[in-house]
Amino acid sequence: MTLSARDQVLGTIRRSLGVTGEERPRLKVVEDRLGGHPRGVIPERAAGKTAPDRLKLFVAMAEASDATLATVASPDDVPVAVADFLRAHNLAPAVRRGADPRLSGLPWAMTTLEVTEGRSFGDDAAGVSAAHAGVAETGTLVLLAGPENPTTLNFLPDNHIVVIEAKDVAATYEDMWETVRARYGAGLMPRVVNWITGPSRSADIEQILLMGAHGPRRLHIVLIDPSHAAEGAPEASEPAGSTPAEPRVGSTLAVDPGGDKDKAPEPPKPAEPTKGPDPHEDEELDEALDESFPASDPPSQTQP
Repeated sequence: MTLSARDQVLGTIRRSLGVTGEERPRLKVVEDRLGGHPRGVIPERAAGKTAPDRLKLFVAMAEASDATLATVASPDDVPVAVADFLRAHNLAPAVRRGADPRLSGLPWAMTTLEVTEGRSFGDDAAGVSAAHAGVAETGTLVLLAGPENPTTLNFLPDNHIVVIEAKDVAATYEDMWETVRARYGAGLMPRVVNWITGPSRSADIEQILLMGAHGPRRLHIVLIDPSHAAEGAPEASEPAGSTPAEPRVGSTLAVDPGGDKDKAPEPPKPAEPTKGPDPHEDEELDEALDESFPASDPPSQTQP
């Protein structure tokens, strides 16, 4: 019988531990861990909040992560909010969405939007998804993969619009996982659970922030909040590692807006005379090159 690569790896680990994998006490530990759903550390900023405060925290944290947000009182107002977002960014009035009943049942005909259904192949400027839940502690959206909300809509369009109801905003990650278990049942999970906090960004190269590096450059949240509990959300302080304030950029031709308008511009300084080559610098450079190569490997043999 040929063992799979997985069985070979696990067998090697068991032999090094001196176990067979059939010991009942060890199996009991695993069963208790999976069945008990132990909770992790709960952040203080999200613990013990009322529903309105939890919603305000979600809004503040989402906006601190560079997401934009529009609040509507009814699901019927969602299509107009989507159209307003597209118009504000000078985008074509077209979106692609999944088959989620929460989206397909909306009155899209009230707008002039062109609405298509299905997964994205990378040629859609805007995608619309319905979130399973939100997490107040970080302003995060949780989306579950499936035909109702294809994962491609989360990553391929340049603009991602997510619809979420206020009642679906949980306080913490642990609270959110309980809603997934309640929806799918014990021991079952969707194929993918996407956690989305703000638009895609990266500063890996020279610490220059690039939006849309691995996904949408814009994330817009449409929050359905009949009670208007999210209104008046406090501004969250920038978390560690957040995007710094944009540098002041001014024109090289116009008068500096921060300067004295009545002050006359200074005359240009005369150009300094061009300094000729210094022969001593060339000699020092030649000596440095000679020292950097061994005698058996002169520069003339290594340089093209």
